[in-house]
This record gives sequence, C-alpha cells and structure tokens, in this order.
Amino acid sequence: MVVNEKCDVYSFGVVALETLMGKHPKEVLSSLDSTSTDGGIKLCEILDQRFSHPTFTVLQDIVVVAIVAFARLNPNPCFRPTMKQISQCFRSQLTPFNISLRDISLQQLMSQVLRHNLNL
Repeated sequence: MVVNEKCDVYSFGVVALETLMGKHPKEVLSSLDSTSTDGGIKLCEILDQRFSHPTFTVLQDIVVVAIVAFARLNPNPCFRPTMKQISQCFRSQLTPFNISLRDISLQQLMSQVLRHNLNL
C-alpha cells in the first residue's frame, strides 16, 4: 500500500461514519460486501440511537455526510473523491433530498446516483 492523500480520504470516511454511528463502523463495512442490493441495511438502522430524531435540515446534513463517507470508502483509491471535492461539496448549497431517512439504504448511499447529486 502506498501512503498518499487517498489514504487520508479513506480515514476521513471511517471517522465520519464513526461519528454518525457512535461506534466504529467495522461491522457495517464488513456486511456491505455480503448485503444484496434489494434493500439491505438502512441508514436509520446504523445511526447513533442516543440522539433524538433529527429535524429535516439536520437529516439532509446526515445524508450528505453519509454519502461523502461511503464515497471515501471505495476500495479503489482512484475512485475516491479528493478532500478538495469534499470541502466544496460541504460549502455548496444543496438541493433538498425528497427521500425519507427510513427508505435510504447503504447501497443507495454508495451508488453513483446520490453521489452525482453532490458532484462527487
């Protein structure tokens, strides 16, 4: 393994997921390979349950952070976004998502469709 900025990007993705989940995402990451694309694990199932139900605005931010985190965890470093792209994504005004939190699967977060909405 060559240590470069893509390693930092991967690490940031793990820390972002750890923040959302309230624990290390090891189990979720290992289950992604075995989860089928017919629904799979939902985002609401992995979020830290110690927090109260988020407002719509906070929910939008959670979804963005989750999309960014999963984009950074791509096994192929060439397909991971740069920190500059992520910074620009967080600073830009995003179009609100019209997807319910309980309907968003981890597979959707990893898909190119949601990443495209963030220009990643």
